[in-house]
Amino acid sequence: MDLRRARPWARAAGVTGIAANVLLVAFYAVEAGRTRVLPVSLGSANDVVGSVGTALMVPVVLAVSPGRWTRRLGLTATGVLTLAGPALVLGFVPFRVQMPIALGAFQGLAGWVLLSSRRRRGALPDEVTRLGMLSGGAVLGGGAVAGAGLLLPEGSSLRRAALAAGMAPAALGGLAVPIWFLRLGRAVPSP
Repeated sequence: MDLRRARPWARAAGVTGIAANVLLVAFYAVEAGRTRVLPVSLGSANDVVGSVGTALMVPVVLAVSPGRWTRRLGLTATGVLTLAGPALVLGFVPFRVQMPIALGAFQGLAGWVLLSSRRRRGALPDEVTRLGMLSGGAVLGGGAVAGAGLLLPEGSSLRRAALAAGMAPAALGGLAVPIWFLRLGRAVPSP
């Protein structure tokens, strides 16, 4: 595991991922359900910037993964997420098809962050492993609760409660994943 080689990639992935999150929040705050105010959709910008961020994660996955299975999980997730944004923006895939695939791939990325953080305790700084286990766990746990909520009767208050209870931690964990990459990049000593 040569973390020093992954350092600049982790920092770039973290900064780019945070920028994608800012664009996503701005999309929902300014543009969702309204007339677009900018010449470019904030949602499309989020998709493209997010794809660049996940492409930058690939060298980190190669350097940090604790085993072959975990590496495959990370590479599959980053590969799908790298392609999903441009495929949507360019019109190759409709949103209703792309979204579940991207959500599943993000669950895979969260699983990779969780497993890599857990299995690299001692090799990675404690603050990095703690954040990785919290953010990855929140995405996976929240996603499981929200997924179970989808099985409940449509329109029921129990379904709404399960979706809210699952989506809140999943969203917070998802926003923290790029911070994990940034912290990883900052915690590794320069070459």
